[in-house]
Amino acid sequence: MQAHLQQGQTSIAWLLKVKRVDGTIYGFTTHDQDIAYTDSLDGDTVTYLARTALKPSGESNRSDLSVDNLEALALLDSTSIKETEIRAHLFDDAVITIFMVNWQDLTMSDVPYRRGTLGVVKMINGQFTAELRGLSYRLSTTIGATIGAICRAEFGSGLNGIDVNSKYLCKVDVTQYRQNAHVGSVTDGRTLGIAMDSYPAITPPIGSVPYVTLSWYNDGILTFTSGVLSGQSFEIKTGQYSSPALGLAAIVLHLDILGALPSPGDTCTIEPGCNKTQFDCFNKYNNIANMRAEPFVPGMDQMLNYPNVTSS
Repeated sequence: MQAHLQQGQTSIAWLLKVKRVDGTIYGFTTHDQDIAYTDSLDGDTVTYLARTALKPSGESNRSDLSVDNLEALALLDSTSIKETEIRAHLFDDAVITIFMVNWQDLTMSDVPYRRGTLGVVKMINGQFTAELRGLSYRLSTTIGATIGAICRAEFGSGLNGIDVNSKYLCKVDVTQYRQNAHVGSVTDGRTLGIAMDSYPAITPPIGSVPYVTLSWYNDGILTFTSGVLSGQSFEIKTGQYSSPALGLAAIVLHLDILGALPSPGDTCTIEPGCNKTQFDCFNKYNNIANMRAEPFVPGMDQMLNYPNVTSS
């Protein structure tokens, strides 16, 4: 390959491999024909598609550990990357690898050019622009914890396999609050009518907030167990019972479910959430002993306050 690159004329093609967390691999190329190739880094045999019209941009590299990035523009293709899969976060933290090959002689091996993770993805008019974050991106990620009024523990951590190795454990058994339900109606991509098939094992909850309260499902998780969205989970923005006696609730999700709306009758599980404040921890779950926050630490205004003639 080195000798080929030193020639006046070359037959170079760029290969971009996308490997999702679940192991699914996609390949794209700047060449005008598909290229089947086994890379030298991971040994993955992938057919790199030309029909997606891959177009890489200029890259940015700095020596101050700020985020290196490279953008790749491609067409959304129903047979490869689907818009619904991107919106379902299936490509979050996907590993991106870029190679250079001689498309006329693939036996020359490849030149690994860049490796990183998938960053921000923008979708406009059937095209998606994916940001490729370099390895230095991890070095710019904040590691550690600061004191504050917001709990640092993951809700439910410490039990049922949820973040059991974390330094901060919540120890709320979320399975005791999980309910089986099914879709009763679909208003739009965000608003669903849910009919409960079961009620929480802890009824009423051990705190002072009943499960039929307006904010019970806020920040919770809705997971589909059947239908086109089976296995996918969505964060609940707001959720309230429209008819507690009939077990009917109106659920509003944070993000739209585009392209694959659920159907009435699709089954799901629903879990209430925690906004990580003292109110939810104490009144909703009676778990203040395990709250990993400092809600009573005086703020900066209180620390800088001093007595005067009008206040003390």
